[in-house]
Amino acid sequence: MRASPPPFDPAAAPPAPDYAGPANWASLPSIRDDGDMTPKGVPEPPQLRAPVDVFFIHSDVPLRSAVWNADTRDVWFNGDVGQTTIRNQASAFNGCCAIYAPRYRQANPAFTSGDGSGAFDLAYSDILRAFREFRRRVGDRPFIVAGHGGGARLGRLLIEREIDGQPIAARMVAAYLIGDPLPLDWFDARGTVRHCAGESDTGCVVAWSIRIEGTKPSANRAACNNPLSWTTGPALAPRTAHRGAWMRNGYEFPEPLRAPDAGLITARCGADGMLYVSPPGEPHASRMAPGGSNGALDYQLVYMDLRHNAAARVAAFLARR
Repeated sequence: MRASPPPFDPAAAPPAPDYAGPANWASLPSIRDDGDMTPKGVPEPPQLRAPVDVFFIHSDVPLRSAVWNADTRDVWFNGDVGQTTIRNQASAFNGCCAIYAPRYRQANPAFTSGDGSGAFDLAYSDILRAFREFRRRVGDRPFIVAGHGGGARLGRLLIEREIDGQPIAARMVAAYLIGDPLPLDWFDARGTVRHCAGESDTGCVVAWSIRIEGTKPSANRAACNNPLSWTTGPALAPRTAHRGAWMRNGYEFPEPLRAPDAGLITARCGADGMLYVSPPGEPHASRMAPGGSNGALDYQLVYMDLRHNAAARVAAFLARR
């Protein structure tokens, strides 16, 4: 039985991470780490020569104890569990960009009571401080904001409070807020940030959440970009458009690195804004959650498609400048 959470008390939270040094960064361009990972056959690009930076916010990972927020000093949290999101998701951006991914006191995904807002606010306070340190380090260089799941939700808040309508918005190549349904009407309240409509749009937000075909549609209306075609409409993108799925670990593959698996899926944006994909087959199908929600594969199933688009969007941004 899952342990009940204690009442949320910010005074009992783990100490705030210090972002001045490297200890509280899961990935930095100056250090060889999981953000440098590439699929078999894909050369590892030198991040230190990249013209654009990525601020990547990892998704919620399971915590071992009944606490509201993770302790960034926890070796288990920082180790194989925490780094999985860097290997399998953040690394998709190393073909175009230098990756900065902070460790932060993420809210416990096992707790969903009313006190959860306090835990989320605490997590955001870390992301805000990390983002300001990121800005101090990169100066006036162009940047991408990216996140998955809970990290995408924090990225949304960061855009609302720190980027939209501010001079810094002119330097945002794009935001990839994946795996947390983004209400389409969220853009109605934005001053400068809009929903990306095409594959080379800049200064905008890309969003999708994968569902398997046949899943019952939701009642919501979310923003959807089809990563096989980079359109937002209902047209089906064929398997021939799929550049490739890839996942560094989590599957029991015999080789240390696997080449991308291309041509596995079709994809379309549903009327509810979910991204509906055809069954990809094994070994990917075994990672799909019951009910058709596939948060574990929001990045991984279209890893090469995302990798290619991030590079193309960066090129378009730099050409316009």
